[in-house]
Amino acid sequence: MEAANPLCRLLLLAFGLAAVIGCRSDAGAKARGQMPQDPLAPVAPPPMPPPGTPATFTPIAPLTPGAPVPVQPVQGTAPATAGAAVPGSPVPASAKVVNTGYAPTPKAISPAELLKNGTPRVKVIAIVGRDNVITDQEVIESVWQHNEELIRLEGHAREAKQKELYTDALRKTIERELVLDEMYAKLKKANKMQLIEEIKESAVQAADRQIREMKKKIGCKTDEELNTWLRVQGLTLAVFRRQFERTMMSQQYIGSMLKEKGRKVGLAEIRDYYDRHPEEFRSPDRVWWQHVFVSAAKHPTARAAYDHAEAIRQRAAAGTDLGALSKQFDDGVAGKQHGFGVGESRGEILPADVEPTVWALKPGGLSGVIQTPTGFHVVKVVERDYAGVTPFDAKVQSKIRDKLNDAIYDAEAKKMVDELWRKGVVWFPNAEE
Repeated sequence: MEAANPLCRLLLLAFGLAAVIGCRSDAGAKARGQMPQDPLAPVAPPPMPPPGTPATFTPIAPLTPGAPVPVQPVQGTAPATAGAAVPGSPVPASAKVVNTGYAPTPKAISPAELLKNGTPRVKVIAIVGRDNVITDQEVIESVWQHNEELIRLEGHAREAKQKELYTDALRKTIERELVLDEMYAKLKKANKMQLIEEIKESAVQAADRQIREMKKKIGCKTDEELNTWLRVQGLTLAVFRRQFERTMMSQQYIGSMLKEKGRKVGLAEIRDYYDRHPEEFRSPDRVWWQHVFVSAAKHPTARAAYDHAEAIRQRAAAGTDLGALSKQFDDGVAGKQHGFGVGESRGEILPADVEPTVWALKPGGLSGVIQTPTGFHVVKVVERDYAGVTPFDAKVQSKIRDKLNDAIYDAEAKKMVDELWRKGVVWFPNAEE
């Protein structure tokens, strides 16, 4: 989910696309052919053959978690060079493969060039259960979401990273779909179809909120504008929505399983963690301070500069906000920083001449006029954190509780996914006998 320039890449990563692949969704993936309609949407898989007839797809034994995910050859436009590494997929270099049109290539090609010159094709690369498809497009877009990382690499390093990202994205997508396949099977068997619809609706609403936030930050007014913006980077709104919704659904299901088990983090566990990890709760000295600098060079005499600084200090002492005075009178950088001085930790306060005064003041304290070789300064401490151990208060307890709950979630999700790998069936179309 990378953008064409640094600002866009940052926005895209910050507002959801990175979250789709990395947020706790290591729990796994499944595609049910419910992807929103789009010119590049995945097609439904061919029907499974009746018992006793040759299978259209050769079933592959469940993969061992952590092992490379095999991706079988798919039909494309032109065969790759024999024996060459195949960027964008975890296929061995010796495997016979063909170019899919959208897969990353050894040559550094921008997403925009791929969209312009590539041949749009839907490739079903895996089927989870009977009817849950995973397409090459979804996995490739997951790879492009790491474009910020890829553009820093060249040659073999880039190719190796592309293969690594492709393998990881494919495995996570399969695992997500395995979880969802389990959810559908169990809830349907328990006659809880209404709960499935509620989970779907909740995921749709969450995706809608995320997309609205993206459009607001990027400056797009419609879904069409956002989709156009995404496609320049090799991404599509339909795939983003699908990834986000299905990741949310899998997480809700795993969360509901944990709730049924009744596993809760108690205060005793929280206190034990606090006592055993004191290094996580040490706080350094930090200070937030306001600053006004009066340059001697901008006044006829040093005395005139001092008198001006003293007048500012007296107004601050009378109740006028020093930050507002800084915006009006500061001759340095504080006025452009909403009146705040440079530096928050010891050794970082600038200019160094005012640092002793800053650390000597208590919150709300205002200094006198401080003279330096270049002029005069007035500073005020707004807020101060003193070095020490953060107390075991409600805020710290909540932070620890969240961390322990996350650890429980991750452990249970891994356990569930490992079991699903053992009993689930993953099909790879066109697998050779």
